[in-house]
Amino acid sequence: MNNYINFETYLYISPKKLVISVNQKIGFKKIYKQELIINKKLNQIDFDILNNFLNQNIFKIEKILKSFVKNIYLIIDFDVFFTFAISVKKKNYENSITSNDLIHLLNEAKDQCENTFEKKKIAHIIIDNYKIDKNDYSFLPKNVECSHFSLDIRFICINHNLIKNLEDILKTYQISLERVVSSNYIKSFFDKNEQDIFAMSKNIIEGCNKNEVFLINKTRKNKGFFEKFFEFFN
Repeated sequence: MNNYINFETYLYISPKKLVISVNQKIGFKKIYKQELIINKKLNQIDFDILNNFLNQNIFKIEKILKSFVKNIYLIIDFDVFFTFAISVKKKNYENSITSNDLIHLLNEAKDQCENTFEKKKIAHIIIDNYKIDKNDYSFLPKNVECSHFSLDIRFICINHNLIKNLEDILKTYQISLERVVSSNYIKSFFDKNEQDIFAMSKNIIEGCNKNEVFLINKTRKNKGFFEKFFEFFN
């Protein structure tokens, strides 16, 4: 049972419904989808309902796939995210902006976010604006020299305890939480006519927003702390 590398599992959690969707990695063809309509008003995630929903579906999925579900992408549509915005700047002495310059500012901003909100986990990091010598850019221009530049960065965070509770439920099924994404952020990025939350989530996770920065595991070799900018400069 090792076909798990060929598919992706997404779990959508909202006050009105739970949906689990399994799709092929290539082509994103739907393999399995099931939803549960919640008939009571919820202001927070009901872990009992979630656990029962997973219990009813995970083993069905694994039987269909003839493979274990190893990890899940979690899409949360509850009001559990907190946004922290910050501007960081650097004097550049008429030099070109390098990946190290960007990583330095991103790390500075990340450290401030984590120090200010110790019990929050960062879900998304978005650069909303690049200011280069008083000029604003929505995307970073290449090969630019400047005296000063700054970044306006937005962190979308979620409570550590909530993530731990969700991870504990998934662990009972030997499933790891691959990533948590904000449904509101995803929907705000795409056209309002787009309806498939799972396809939108996949695109966000794969980096369709060129101004979203992804944190990566520090133990990975040959990668910087922020993978996005190493790929950009390479």
